[in-house]
Amino acid sequence: MDDNEEVTIRSGTITKVERQKKVNDRYNLFIDEQYAFSVHEDILIRYKLVKGIQIDQDDLRAIVHAQEKQQAYLYAIRLLSSRLRSEQELKSRLLQKGYDPSVSGQTVERLKREQYLDDGMFAEQLTQQRIRSQKKGRNWVRQELQHKGIAPEQISQAMEQIDEGLEYRTAYSLIYKKYLGTFETDKLQARRKAMGFLMRRGYSARLVNQVIREVFQAYGEEELLEDEFE
Repeated sequence: MDDNEEVTIRSGTITKVERQKKVNDRYNLFIDEQYAFSVHEDILIRYKLVKGIQIDQDDLRAIVHAQEKQQAYLYAIRLLSSRLRSEQELKSRLLQKGYDPSVSGQTVERLKREQYLDDGMFAEQLTQQRIRSQKKGRNWVRQELQHKGIAPEQISQAMEQIDEGLEYRTAYSLIYKKYLGTFETDKLQARRKAMGFLMRRGYSARLVNQVIREVFQAYGEEELLEDEFE
């Protein structure tokens, strides 16, 4: 139902209820033999919108509001079916879609109750995906979680789940492969590029220092300029 229908639809008697052909869970309602509006099946059942029922303007306002909440909920479910999202992300998308802030907030709360939304689980899963699949460092992940509105304590819990050994091996592998040729021809240039590359991917300074030292040792280079790593 469109927002304007609250104004334009007049009260009267429902004379026909017709299932839409292309959308099975939506129904067209006719008032006094004229098409009035369409509603989701859940709204139809909740308000007992059957042939012969009288509806007035108060009924229409309630139906409009209920329909908006239902549409917001279904839109949110579609978003979550593509990937998990944080509460802040989902609320922002609902507002961008044009839903009222109160409707957006109620939708988020409903999804939390139904366990479709869980910022703690979201933080842990995003962290593992970024660390393992995208080969990002913990600083990158921490900033991304902050940007998505995750609470500090949930971010801390997600950071605690990071496998430090995996993070180190990933960083080492990235550098060893990416700068293999440069290490063989110009170790100083390779070191500077490798450090910058890892820092931009969000690896901590401590881990970057350790990886660079290990890579140099693998190439038989034991002497390093320590101030390069501070």
